[in-house]
Amino acid sequence: MIMVVCMSVKTLLAQHLSIGPTAGFGHGWLTTSDTENRTKSRFHPTYNVGAKLVYSIMSNWGVSADVLFSSEGGTMGIDNNTKSLVRINYIRVPVQAIYFFGKYGDKIRPKISVGPSFGFVVGATQKDYVNGAKINDESIKNQLNKVDVGLNAALGANIRLCKSTWLNTDITFYNGFTNMAKIGNLKQRGIGLNIGVLFPLGK
Repeated sequence: MIMVVCMSVKTLLAQHLSIGPTAGFGHGWLTTSDTENRTKSRFHPTYNVGAKLVYSIMSNWGVSADVLFSSEGGTMGIDNNTKSLVRINYIRVPVQAIYFFGKYGDKIRPKISVGPSFGFVVGATQKDYVNGAKINDESIKNQLNKVDVGLNAALGANIRLCKSTWLNTDITFYNGFTNMAKIGNLKQRGIGLNIGVLFPLGK
């Protein structure tokens, strides 16, 4: 019993809880199964800002949860003269399992992570252009389902800035599983770079 208690105490002491701001930018696109009006995806800038919480154990494993304001969507066009810009804003909550390579004392710790991401729609607009002239600008929030669920995967590294304070970097890919459109089929995709700083909450 004493050994079990000692091992439990040792495990608790080896755990690290960190929190900090995070922000990112990238490219988003929307996929559709509409074969009659097939459109071509174009570059669509995305961004997010919020906070990250990481709970890690010295044995290389950890979990993280973010709360982000994330502006996503996609830009599409049938030809070079037409363009539709769909901007969807979410409160997004990714939850991920993390594997850290190397040892806790290393200055740079590469990592991989994967887990579900939940997006709650707070606003959406569509702007249509023909030959560079705007012909439509409307809210489409009521045409979308309220929740987007998908899988988020990331490859990155934590870089030690000072004792227990880390620069957090991730290249992320998001694949949405939920149909966003109430009529039709529309799914969110995205790739981006997130950077933040993690500060210790305790040991």
